[in-house]
Amino acid sequence: MRPQYSISIHPTSEPITLAQASDHLRVDSTDDQSYISDLISVAREYFDAVTGRSSAPATYVLTAETWEDLFDPSRQQERGLLRNNGFDYSNLNYSNFSNYVIQIFRTPLVSVQSIKYYDATTGNLTTLDPTQYRVITGAEPGRVQLVESQPAIKDRIDAIQITFVAGNDSPPAMSRHGIKMLVANFYEQRVPIAFASASEIPYTLRAIIENQKVGGHF
Repeated sequence: MRPQYSISIHPTSEPITLAQASDHLRVDSTDDQSYISDLISVAREYFDAVTGRSSAPATYVLTAETWEDLFDPSRQQERGLLRNNGFDYSNLNYSNFSNYVIQIFRTPLVSVQSIKYYDATTGNLTTLDPTQYRVITGAEPGRVQLVESQPAIKDRIDAIQITFVAGNDSPPAMSRHGIKMLVANFYEQRVPIAFASASEIPYTLRAIIENQKVGGHF
């Protein structure tokens, strides 16, 4: 099953302001301020969902059924990437190195608060000791690498739960502009299909979204 991302603590601010959105829309009236504010949140949520980014600081929970759902064994360059971050891997089994790397598809990754799993023997929700994994925030997407092989888990769809913080107060300019364009698109198209013709996201906006996708996952 594909890992699931959910927000446990929502952003307290948006990547663009009401004034910036109104300026982009060229709306001078204050009549639609509440509506435009709602559209900013909708646009940010949509943009983040399709790109794998986090355009404002938020706390997420990544839930998976198995460790294999999280690991990406095709990544053969993880060893060099993580070594460049100053870690000593002299005691690791390099043949299994990439199997212990979890990619976090909400960029930028700020921190990992906890990794919890339901223990196969006791069935209890157990917190993995932070010394048993390393967090790489400088990569895109961010990574979590287990020091040793993964602990055995109970058979359930929420067997693994990783709580992490992603996003910052200064998202890329292209992301901010993409969110502005989404707000404009939603503002102008208030129904799914226009009376005379069907409408879709403009090419320029789709190009920005494609450019901002975190590589390979979405």
